Amino acid sequence: MTLRCGVAALPLAVLLLANTGAGPTDADLQPEIGRLAAPPAELPASLRLVSYNVHRGDNLPQLIEALRAHPELSRADVFLLQEIESHEAEGASRARRLAEALHLNYVYAPARLKPDGATHGLAILSRFPLADIEVLPLKQFNLRYNTRRRIALGATVQVGERRLRLYNLHLDTRLNTADRLAQLRPVVEAACARPVQAVVIGGDFNTNAFRWLLHVVPIFRSNQAGAVDELMQANGFDTPFTDAGHTLRKRLLRLRLDSLYPRGLAVEGSGIDPQVEASDHAPLWLDVSWPTAAAAE
Repeated sequence: MTLRCGVAALPLAVLLLANTGAGPTDADLQPEIGRLAAPPAELPASLRLVSYNVHRGDNLPQLIEALRAHPELSRADVFLLQEIESHEAEGASRARRLAEALHLNYVYAPARLKPDGATHGLAILSRFPLADIEVLPLKQFNLRYNTRRRIALGATVQVGERRLRLYNLHLDTRLNTADRLAQLRPVVEAACARPVQAVVIGGDFNTNAFRWLLHVVPIFRSNQAGAVDELMQANGFDTPFTDAGHTLRKRLLRLRLDSLYPRGLAVEGSGIDPQVEASDHAPLWLDVSWPTAAAAE
């Protein structure tokens, strides 16, 4: 299970493959970057990161209001968003419209095309500049139905003289533990290969509580969230959400699907609010700071 993070520098596999077919494919999708905000004049003592599966962002005004009005979310410096989309008829991607409303920089990485021509993917929004954008294709599994291309989105946040490497991901749904860890490993490898010591890996890990027969039928209970925590701990990441509670907002399925894993940072606080109604997931936040003795990178 251990990847010996920091011992063996593994090469990055950063790729959008060239298409040789007649029309666009998922692999042709390119990230969209918007530099919409100047760096803050004063650097904060700590950073607040929010991870939120926004359930396509269909009701964008409701989502904007939730992020603006919530006492914890409104203080965020960085958002890792999953399941956000872009529809040509709307004039701009939902990631851009959200970033404009919140006065943030952003990168949107489509993971797949939808039948109607829209795209569906991941976004990172930040008060600080975003650089070194990286799209990592993850291992694809045949789920029998709703098989989809999965990616992770990497970016570096420049906070004054310091850098924070971020990876935002959305893993498959009906995977058993071994397959879930196999889909996650390339992201951990990419983080280990980077020279930036301060890293946060977060997003929707879809760590459900079942073992699956043929990726369709749940047959036994399973602690997938615990297995992911163990993998991250073995590679030097902290696990502040181990006992934080559920992130799926469904009464009969109280599952911790989402998480944030920091490394090389001091954890100042964290939280989840399942009362936020803009999605079927709850947003979670993490406050981090650089250790006092750490030199600026």
